[in-house]
Amino acid sequence: MNTLSRLLIACLWCGMACVRRDFPEQLRVRDPVPSSGPELSLALYQSVGIGLRPGHGVELVQDERILDTLEEEAREARESIHLLLSRWEPGDASRRLVQALATRRPDVVCRVLVDPLQSPAFKDQVEPELVRAGCDVRAFRPFIGQEVVFADSRLEARNHRQLVIRDGRGGLTGGFGAVAPRGGTRDTYVHVEGPAVRQLQQSFARDWLEAGGGLLPESAFPPLDAQGEARAGFIASTGSPSLSHSERMVQVLLASAQHRLWLTNACFVPTPATVDTLIHKAKSGVDVRILVPGLEGADTSASVLAAQRSSYERLLENGVRLWEYRRAPLESRTVLVDDHLVAVGSTNLQAHASALLEEGALVVEDGPLAHSLATSFERDLTHAVEIRKEQWRERGWFQRLTYRLPPSAAGCR
Repeated sequence: MNTLSRLLIACLWCGMACVRRDFPEQLRVRDPVPSSGPELSLALYQSVGIGLRPGHGVELVQDERILDTLEEEAREARESIHLLLSRWEPGDASRRLVQALATRRPDVVCRVLVDPLQSPAFKDQVEPELVRAGCDVRAFRPFIGQEVVFADSRLEARNHRQLVIRDGRGGLTGGFGAVAPRGGTRDTYVHVEGPAVRQLQQSFARDWLEAGGGLLPESAFPPLDAQGEARAGFIASTGSPSLSHSERMVQVLLASAQHRLWLTNACFVPTPATVDTLIHKAKSGVDVRILVPGLEGADTSASVLAAQRSSYERLLENGVRLWEYRRAPLESRTVLVDDHLVAVGSTNLQAHASALLEEGALVVEDGPLAHSLATSFERDLTHAVEIRKEQWRERGWFQRLTYRLPPSAAGCR
């Protein structure tokens, strides 16, 4: 078998990522982009078709409070409660959420959409309880029978969005399936009220329709009044063999940083384009800090950790600071730019995920929310270990070589 044949087989086993992900290497936003104001909104609109509209109330929701807030949304719903979760695992958190849905107000329609690959025990152990509670439950791109064939494209193209929408008026989105065991992960969601909730609802509606759930009624998209001062927009992304909306959004956000760029990401296997932009920002004087997993978790396998660490050397040598979070598995996916710009969602910084996954992030321009995220980020660093370039050099060439896996070898879900 010649070298080309070996390469092609390796690409097939890595979800074809190294064959069809050439275009992201070419995307760099080189024009100056401010981190707030109409020009930022216009840059996002040109890149992904979504600008930032005023009139939003926003709040960070983290860790144990995520489940508490989901329960509140279910019990406060007057007309509908919609949940799209990539993972739903049996356990205490699941029982609490099922109970909240079961005791919702009469006549409130409950629709639940779950990814079956990432929730293998859901159908047998959780779905029957939801059906008894009167919920309409669907699987996103289900498998036929019980067998999963690796070559089946449905195995690769999964749904990684986390969406909860109450009455078309309030919404939540974040990094991980929100029914993970209490205290078991470090995650960040954002609660939003205002015009962007319509975008969350539309994203749910599209996936619900694909899953056979039919069209949502007109009442699911009510007129939305201003609820606060924040400017926001929800950017949904569909897996693409060229450039996904997630990748375009990330490049705009990185390009807009003037003095601070703090990233937290549970699947950090950046493309060369992303690495180049991070280095450019660090060399121009921007405080670039990256917080990544230091423990294996639901989205962080040993191969993901290895591929993640393959980017360290170049970043560290060029002024980027890196921390590995060690208190619990890290599932947050957030971006903090300067003093006003925030993105919270499920977006992985990895080309393989962008090629295959349905993702989404709420981009918000709001000083108080940015301050809350900055405080949270600094607190997380107290539970993390900074990776310093001097220590990284001392590991020796052989140990560093073991981390140099191709990015396509790390499959984030």
